[in-house]
Amino acid sequence: MVRTLTLILLLLFGPLAGALRAEGNLSLTLITETRNPVVGEMIEVTIRGVYDRKIANEDLVIAPTDAFDWIQTHPDDWHEERIDGLPWIVFERRIAIWPRRAGTLQFGPVEHRLTVIDLRSQRRDVTVKARPLAVSVGEFPALKGWHMTGRAVELTDEVSTDAARLADGQLVTRTVRLRALGALPEHLPPRPVVSENWLITFAAPVERKLTLTEAGPVAEAVWTWQFRPHTGEPGMLDPVKIPFFNTREHRLDAVEIPPLAIGLASFYTGQRPTGRVGAGQIAFLSGVTLAGLLGGLGVGLWRLAPDLTRSGFRRLRSRWSPFLRVQLLRARRRGDLLGARRIMEEIGRPEAERHALDRRIYGRPASRGAQDEQAGTG
Repeated sequence: MVRTLTLILLLLFGPLAGALRAEGNLSLTLITETRNPVVGEMIEVTIRGVYDRKIANEDLVIAPTDAFDWIQTHPDDWHEERIDGLPWIVFERRIAIWPRRAGTLQFGPVEHRLTVIDLRSQRRDVTVKARPLAVSVGEFPALKGWHMTGRAVELTDEVSTDAARLADGQLVTRTVRLRALGALPEHLPPRPVVSENWLITFAAPVERKLTLTEAGPVAEAVWTWQFRPHTGEPGMLDPVKIPFFNTREHRLDAVEIPPLAIGLASFYTGQRPTGRVGAGQIAFLSGVTLAGLLGGLGVGLWRLAPDLTRSGFRRLRSRWSPFLRVQLLRARRRGDLLGARRIMEEIGRPEAERHALDRRIYGRPASRGAQDEQAGTG
């Protein structure tokens, strides 16, 4: 009876046991050391596979999720380890995940699809599964505005020139770089808004990038502005605080964009006289003084010569007009004595010249006796 039962068990489970021996001892797990993370905090996870078979091909598949952002932070690592005195092939992939919301969340499951070489040197396709990783995520600390986390955050501020002493029309370029260890570029806050009535502002597009380091991913945002003041009077841009949750110390922290004074150098030059007058200033002041004297003289002459009316100015202009002189010459050539007499009067020719022309036009007038004699004869 016992032999019969043993035979039945061998028939039922023998093929399965043979298949398991052919595939080998294969295991896959998700490992993390992070405790009590908050929303947006980076969690380092290691996907570790331990295999006692040679691997000819592999493909790691992570189930999609809307509960986390994640990236691979290091290249896959394949190596041999001796465990309990036996050699094993170990696979490790290091990733970073960021929870999007609070609560108990699951990351995974993960499947490692392998092509192994069994004891008979045959290729076999197998799938090794790792159970999902359960993570308890806390709420982000009470804080208004953008919620950013990082193990370390630094800020640098650079200006292209002395912003407080700009030349007229000159622009100053300000570049602020924000770097956060343990964050993704999209986790960094938007660029601060700079808007002042006394300032013209040009903002360049925001630059974002991600750098993978041994310490972890480093997200960077570059904010660039160009400023030009409306007036020479200096103004001050207020400091801007950028709060974040320090995941290394588990407390709220902040970095700050420092204040910036912006103005024109000419403002200070005009407000601080040196006691010296330059050549350009001397010429300008001399011109203003001369114009004032001439204007005063003109007003005085106008008041002292009341007969110098508009008609008087017109006569002066006519006396020196070359066009009237040409017209006089043409009238004489045509024999137009009356026209010539009118022009001579207008341009103010000498009185003797005008009387001579009058005698030619009207003739010498006869005496009184000669007129009576002519009348009696008639």
